[in-house]
This record gives sequence, structure tokens and C-alpha cells, in this order.
Amino acid sequence: MSERKPYAFLRRLGPRVAPYRAALFWAAILILLGSAIGLAFPLVVRELLDAAFLADDRGLLNRVAVFLIGLFFFQAVVNFAQSYLTASVSERVVADLRMDLFRRLIRQPPGFFSRRRVGELSSRLASDAGLIQGILRFGIPELVRQITFLAGAVILVTITHPRLTLVTFVAIPPTVLAGWLLGRRVRRISTGIQDRLADAVSRAEQVFSQVRTVQSFTREAWEEELFAEAVEDTRSRGLKRAVARALLTGVVTFTAFGAIVLVLWEGGRLVLDGQLTPGTLVAFLLYAVTIAGAVTSLAGFWSNLQEASGAARRIFELLDHPRELAEPERPRSLSRPVEGRVRYEEVRFRYGPDLPEVLHGIDLELEPGETVALVGASGAGKSTVASLLPRFYDVTAGAVRIDGVDVREVPLEELRSTIGLVPQEPLLFAGTIRDNLRYGNPDATDPEIEAAAREARAHQFIAELPHGYNALVGERGVTLSAGQRQRMAIARVLLKAPSLLILDEASSALDAESESLVQDALDRLMAGRTTLVIAHRLSTILRADRILVLQEGRIVDQGTHRELLARNDLYGRLYRAQFEMAVDAVAAPTGGGAGPDDF
Repeated sequence: MSERKPYAFLRRLGPRVAPYRAALFWAAILILLGSAIGLAFPLVVRELLDAAFLADDRGLLNRVAVFLIGLFFFQAVVNFAQSYLTASVSERVVADLRMDLFRRLIRQPPGFFSRRRVGELSSRLASDAGLIQGILRFGIPELVRQITFLAGAVILVTITHPRLTLVTFVAIPPTVLAGWLLGRRVRRISTGIQDRLADAVSRAEQVFSQVRTVQSFTREAWEEELFAEAVEDTRSRGLKRAVARALLTGVVTFTAFGAIVLVLWEGGRLVLDGQLTPGTLVAFLLYAVTIAGAVTSLAGFWSNLQEASGAARRIFELLDHPRELAEPERPRSLSRPVEGRVRYEEVRFRYGPDLPEVLHGIDLELEPGETVALVGASGAGKSTVASLLPRFYDVTAGAVRIDGVDVREVPLEELRSTIGLVPQEPLLFAGTIRDNLRYGNPDATDPEIEAAAREARAHQFIAELPHGYNALVGERGVTLSAGQRQRMAIARVLLKAPSLLILDEASSALDAESESLVQDALDRLMAGRTTLVIAHRLSTILRADRILVLQEGRIVDQGTHRELLARNDLYGRLYRAQFEMAVDAVAAPTGGGAGPDDF
């Protein structure tokens, strides 16, 4: 959308409004009808005053008064119906817009969110969409109404008295100029406010999600200061916007009502000279006020349109952002049942066109039901290799295949439905334990949920909670321990029943007792499934059929634990650095447990 055309976004909204054109048609009819009633009011007032002061007709005076009451009641009914129709359309259009934006965002890969702030995206869904809703619900109907008032009043005052009409039009040029100049300033300031507010919300969300870290480092005052700076900047910009709006209102009000004073002065002279009746003068004044009010409202609408334009630009930028992982043009389905043979063929990968390559010709094959562990120093590429299987990213070169089918040729939903992921730090949704477990299979019955929990060694602690499976876990599952969250994550994957598994250091952050329970659950989960393990703890390594050693994005060796320990210096160093203490701890109670060379 062009910066010079703040109304351009209205064209983008056209297709979204089209399904509700019938409601909009009747709303427009009601607006015109209500406006016509408003334009008729000064004419009725003229008859009322002239009847009272010139004709001395009390009967006519009473009839006109009763007619006015009926007219205003009918206008109130019309305004109610019109307001309801426009409100219903605006609610539906903005709901559709929010849904489309959410649908677009949720289907972007993880890399998209690593480059964006979650608070900023939330602000687009909430406040920016709200500004557009305001324009649709109040701005557009008021625009139609005021244009009708302006056009009708101009015609009627011209017919009533051309000489006074020229006096009325004195206010229009300065009002239009002020609206154009100050409206542009309001748009620039409003865009800055929305951006800065998004910064503040994003920072607050980060702080709330990492509140333990903040408090452990006693950085509350520092975070308060950062947030206060953002809030103060927003407040300062808001005051500047208020000044621009107030100046616009002041200029418009002065010029509009200054013209009314001129009309009153000139009209009074005409009444004194006998060239105009008092009723006609009052009717003319009412039309002049209508014109002034319409011009003022149109100037305000221009200001609001500038604000909504900035909000719409940000929303449509996200809607226009292409899906970074496109669905295949000619999709292929995986064979059923999925055998689980996985093949990485000379895979190369980089996170961006200007970033260095992180995987260099990975060649790997997993047989159905085989468990393969990836080990290596931090940054060796273990997580990247695993992320390519469910297409969280696409390979730069080469291919990843499941049962011979390139994952890029499989519809994303079908592909990911065959893969289960147990991350190192599973996050749960605010809600009940039952809802979180059912996330793996929305159709799962209560007996199936309990069976999965038992298999994942989670049923016992769930049953001990005050409300059992209906217990609330809190935001991100903070009311549960790390081991409990991990076992729930395993139960959730069990309900999903995938053919392939990715274990991303699934027991690396647990104590010995929790690790034992989790590892038992993992063993049950891995049984009969092809599993790719990002390894960190000794227990997972020992259960792997093969261990692959990664170094700087390359597979430098593979084999069993004993084979690698005997011949690979890098694996030996990793083993001694990460695992030797754990083996000694296991051997210590008996005094004669297994040593490093026994694995």
C-alpha cells in the first residue's frame, strides 16, 4: 500500500466485506433514510416557527410538534437498525481478518518466529485489528452519513438563499487544508505509537515468561526501567498525536462556527430588512450547523483513517508474507502403514542465503525400528539434522526421504502426523492435564488417555493431584516438575501414535530418579519405532543401535558406544567430559559397578 494513499487498505478490505454486501446495502439505505430525516428537520422547524410567530396558528404548532416527536422516534429506530447491521459486519470482517492472520502465522516455520517478536505479532492481532474494526464500525457509516448531510444541506441552503450560501462556504477551504496537513502528521505519529507499543508488549511478554530468571538476577528494577522508557515514549508520542488532533479540531471548529456567526449576522440583517422570515433564518442556521458538523466530522474521519492505514499496512504485510515452507504442488502420500525408513542424501543446509552453511553433505540412513543417536559438541548440527525431518526447515541441497518419498513432496499435515517429537523442555498449555494429553489426539477417549499416562509413567502423580486429570497445570505447565512435564509430553506422543520419533535430549535436565522414570517411559515409546535421538545423557546413548558423531556439520564417525570409544578421539573426549561422572555415580553405591570401558 502506498504511503501517499492511506485509504488504499479499504480496497484490500473489499473482498472481505463482499460476503456481507446484503447487510451493508440495507445499512446504507438506513443511513440515507436517517440522514434524510435529519435534513428534513430544519424545514419542519421553519414551519413551526413561522406558524408560531407569523401565522399565529396554535393548531399547526401542535401538529408540527407531535410530528417532530414521531419523526425523531422513527429516526431512533432507523439508527438502531443501521448501527446493529454495521456492527455485525465489522465484527465478522475483523474476526475473519484475525483468523486469516492467525492461520498465516501459525503455519510459518519456527525460523519465522525466531526472527520476530511474539509480542509484536500479538499486537497485530489485537490492537491493529481493533483500529481497522473502528473504521469499519464507526468511520465508514459516519463518512456516508456526513457526506449525505453535507451534500443535502448544501443543496437545500443554495435553494433557500444563495447569498447566505456563499458566506457558509467560507469555512470549507481552510478546513480541508487543515485536515490534509494535520491528518498526515497524525498518521506518522500513530504508526510510531503502534510500533513502540508492540515493543513494550513484546518486552513484557518476554519478562513474564522468564520471570524466574529476572528475579534470580534481581533485575526487576532494570526491567521496570526498560518498560518505563517504552511506556514514556508511547505517552510522549500520544501527547504529540493529541496536540495534532486538538489543533485539527480547533482549526475546524473555529472556521466552521466562525462561518455560522457570519451567517447569523448577515441573516439577521436580512430579517430586519424584511427579506427573510425568522423561521427561514433558523432553518438556514441549522443547515449551516449541519454543514459545519459534516466538515468537522470528515476531518476527524481523515485523521482516524490515517491511523487505521498504518495498522492495516502492518497486518497486510504479514498476510502478504509468503509461506516459507510451501505445500507441494504435486503431493505424494506416504505408504500405509509407514515402514519408517529414513534417508538423508547428501544434505546441505544454511539458515539463510547470507549465512554460512551448517550442514555439509550429511548422508545417513535409519532402518525401520532402528534407534540412532546424534552426538557432538554444541553447534555441531544435531538439532538441525533432526529439524529437517518434519520440515521445520527445508534442505538447501540434497534430500530427506521417508520410505523413499522426499519429505518436500508430502503434505505438511500428513508428514508431521507421522512424526512424534519429545523436546528437551516440553511446554504445556494453560488448562487441564486431560486437555494437554488430548492435544496429541483430540479424539482420544478418557480410557485411552489414562492408558497412555500409565504407559508413560505419569498416571500415579496425576492421580495424586487434587483434581486428577482435571487439575490445572498453569501457563507453560509451571505447576509441574520437569520430570512430570516430560512424562506428560511422552504420554501426549503415545496418544499421537507416530511411526517416527525425534527425542531432543529428552532426559538431559532431570535428576536421577526422574530420569529413571522418564527413560522407562521413553523405552516404551521407542519400541518398534524408528527413532532419531539428539543425545546428551549416557542412558540414551547406551540404548541406541548406532551412534553418529557430528563435528562442524559433518558426520565424522559412527558405530556402537564401545567401537567409538575405542577409535574416536572426539567421541572419547565428549564421553569423558559429559558421561564419566554419571557412570561413576551409578557405580559408587555397589563399589564395583561398570567402568567406562564396560559400555
